[in-house]
Amino acid sequence: MNHKLAIMGGSPVVPGGLRTKWPIFDDTDKFAVLEAFTSGRWCATSHGPDTKNGQFEAAFSQYLGTKHGLLVDNGTNAIALALKGGGVEAGDEVIVPAVTFIATATAVIQVDGIPIFVDIDPETYQMNASLAKKAITDKTRAIIPVHYGGYPADMDAIMEIAEERDLLVVEDCAEAHGSEWRGKKVGSIGHLGTFSFQQGKPLTCGEGGFVSTNDDDLAAKCASYANFGRLPGRPVYEHHVSGFNMRMTEMQAALLLSQFRRLHRQTEARYINGEYFATELGKIGGISALKRDPRVTKRGYYFYLLRYDSSAFKGVPRDRFLQALHAEGIYAGTAHNQPLYQNPVFSEMYFGRTGHPIRCPLYGRSIDYTKVSCPVAERIYRDEIVALGKDFLMERENVDLVLHAIRKIKENVDELIGP
Repeated sequence: MNHKLAIMGGSPVVPGGLRTKWPIFDDTDKFAVLEAFTSGRWCATSHGPDTKNGQFEAAFSQYLGTKHGLLVDNGTNAIALALKGGGVEAGDEVIVPAVTFIATATAVIQVDGIPIFVDIDPETYQMNASLAKKAITDKTRAIIPVHYGGYPADMDAIMEIAEERDLLVVEDCAEAHGSEWRGKKVGSIGHLGTFSFQQGKPLTCGEGGFVSTNDDDLAAKCASYANFGRLPGRPVYEHHVSGFNMRMTEMQAALLLSQFRRLHRQTEARYINGEYFATELGKIGGISALKRDPRVTKRGYYFYLLRYDSSAFKGVPRDRFLQALHAEGIYAGTAHNQPLYQNPVFSEMYFGRTGHPIRCPLYGRSIDYTKVSCPVAERIYRDEIVALGKDFLMERENVDLVLHAIRKIKENVDELIGP
């Protein structure tokens, strides 16, 4: 029998695998870093307009539509800083979605808070706002909606809940640069927004983070906590709170400023190709993009998250489909979809010798993450999610190759079914 599928011995759609490039850079980026290097000013202890840190903060804040922005050393610390500046302390509960990168939850631990996991919406893979509301207790201090994969969470519902219950909202935008909810950039809707500039992100300088806000008081608190507890205009060795050192170097900020000039064009290219991809997937059937919500006015992709329906592939399990897709030269996986409470830090309740902050007397309650269950998240991780990285969206040719591979598997699915 002559097989067509590569996994069965046929020729792959993309021999050697799909060719993508990230990060994208040229001599302008090199010269930007070199300029900062040769200036001899490698650290900006204050972020004035004469610094690369200050210039990026002004530019990115304007892009987001926020009054304030602060560069920090990474996205994890950006979340922790936003929580700390927002008043989260020992014993406070913070609601997070079950599905996100681990840093969303561990940043809560780092400021002595207690992560409370809630299930996700089966059509968007974002935090289920109604379940978040049910999870609120008298200990709840904050909610972290994560715009997972670049798809905005339901910020209408989340902000309504926060207003009703007087809760802090910290948007985790680590994967959503350029995404919009009702025409507003994510990171400008909650009380604070946080971003990551790690190498794989849509805007990168290798490692970095950002905190955005429209609140003057929150901005001042975050700036102080990020810089050893200093205050503007006060002596450099005068410290007002127990702060951190979360500063970014001038070379990184220079690279980020240079890369930022490409962000709008790259976001538009991914968005246009992402819409095309969703339309063409609909013609194949059995594997679809996430729900099209008209309130999502722009998608800034980090993952392209797909919903696989095994019944449309004659019962072939999702994992077998992934194997077939890999054989065709298209890498896909499950992204961060393993529910966080199944990670060892939570499933083994590993919180050190004292168990802090979970066993902190200021919390005064018992919590056992081994007993947490979010059935929608667990089902999606086990059977449904197919996640592609953002980079294939930069070229229409690559989008068509992915479509070709999926179409090929669908048309020859009988080859994946045992005798």
